[in-house]
Parts: sequence; C-alpha cells; structure tokens
Amino acid sequence: MSRIFIAGAAGNIGSSLIDTLPDKGEIVAGVRSPEKAEALRARGVEARVFDFEDKDSMVAAMAGCDRMFLVVPMLEKMTRFGRLAVDAAKEAGIGYIVRSSAYGASSDAHWRLGRENGMIDQFVEDSKIPFTVLRPNSFMQNFSTTLADMIKSGTIALAEEDYKVSYIDVRDIAACAARLLRDNDGFTDGFYALTGPQGLTLTDVADTIGSEAGVKVLYTPVEEEAYIEGLDSAGVPEWNRNMLVSLSRVIKLGMMGNVTQAVEYLTGAPARPFAEFAADHAGAWR
Repeated sequence: MSRIFIAGAAGNIGSSLIDTLPDKGEIVAGVRSPEKAEALRARGVEARVFDFEDKDSMVAAMAGCDRMFLVVPMLEKMTRFGRLAVDAAKEAGIGYIVRSSAYGASSDAHWRLGRENGMIDQFVEDSKIPFTVLRPNSFMQNFSTTLADMIKSGTIALAEEDYKVSYIDVRDIAACAARLLRDNDGFTDGFYALTGPQGLTLTDVADTIGSEAGVKVLYTPVEEEAYIEGLDSAGVPEWNRNMLVSLSRVIKLGMMGNVTQAVEYLTGAPARPFAEFAADHAGAWR
C-alpha cells in the first residue's frame, strides 16, 4: 500500500491534513515527541518520533513511505532542518514531495522569512525528487491561536498599518496538499501561491471577528519599535522576532494582499472566506 509520511504532523497544517485525508491507514505521522505520537495513535494514526536535526531518525521514520508532506517549524535552524529532511527523503526512497512553504518565498527573496523558506524550496527542487511546492499566505488560524489572548483583551495591536493580507484557512492548505498526495498528475514540479478569497486589513479582521464572535475588538496600529518591544517582553526568541518583523515590513510594502485562485484550481472548491473561519472559531475569542 502506498503511504504518506507527514513531517510535522502535530502542527497546524499537519493536523489538518490528517483530518482531511480519508484513509488514515495510508498515513505515517512524523512528530517530535512521544506524547504527540501517543495522542495520534489514540486516533488510529500510525505515528513515529523523529528529530529534524537527526537525518538517520528521519530516514527511519520515513521507512515504507513513498510520498512526503514537508513543513518545517519556524525555528532558527529551519533551513538546516529542510536540507536534512530532503536528504533523508532521498535516502528513504521517497518518490514525491508536497512542500508547504510561504507566500512570496524564494531563495533570493529580499525579506528574511521568505528567503529561509525559499532556500528549503530550492533544496526540494534540486533533489530531483518529483515535487509540488505550495506557498500559502498568512494563516487565518493565527488569530485563533497565537493572537487569541490579544484579541480577547479587545485590541489587535500589530505593526501592519492599513495594508491588506489575503489570509488563508489552514484547512484549505490541507485540502490542496491532500489532493496532490492522492493525485499529482499535471501538477508535478509546480509552484502554487495559495491565498484566501480577499485581501483584508486588520480593521476588517477585527470587525469580522467582533461580528461573528459577538465580542468587541478594535485594531490599533503600533509603530515597529513598540511591536518589537512587545515581542521581546513576551519572550519571543530574537531570531523569531526578526522573522516576524520582516513579515510585517513586507505587508507594509503591499505585497501580501494579492488574491489567487490556486485553491480552487487544485481542489475544485473556492477558498474559505474569513467570515466562515471566524464563525467556526468564535469560541477562541469569547
């Protein structure tokens, strides 16, 4: 039986991909802790523990799989993690990779997070393993997870001014990946920029969350210096802080508001609007 190795199966997209793939028997979930593995096994999913810093552990975890979904955690060593994962895939005999990257990524991108992701995309392409690269925009789910407490305080305080972002629901990224992992005919060696159906300012986001969740929330733009101070006081590591600042700067260049039809092209269904996401996750902000 053909099997899919999901690297980073406990993350946002990996978890949603497991939910989306209909046959749990074809999944091998790669996770970084025994606790996460046990939680997945309780759901009837085969889970194997691996370490992004240990190629041999990845080769062992990929054993018996012929396809891989690759998403790399946003940590300082992410390009090294990506390189080792691709090398492990070659050694393990993986025959096709779906790589989840980032919107606007390229190995020569002028912004840091785009360049880090683009370098991993380049490793995938250079491997000569057939691949498809998905480049999703910022996740809607960031508002229901990392930013939820901020929103519950009644204020979204970020340094993005009034520029638009075409946020995408993680469930749509997973749907694209699932479609490709089941049938990639015609999509091999392609790159797809994934977005939601509209560009939204953070004022739009605040208004929609307020309406759908029945809460009062306002967007208050802050200067970059205050944004950095907030990240530092929250204990965000310096490297991650620099990546987030680079992202906010790209948003303020007006580069993240474009809309593509790639989700519908890959899946046959249009991307979910932000209002649907907000209605589904309203409990996160109450």
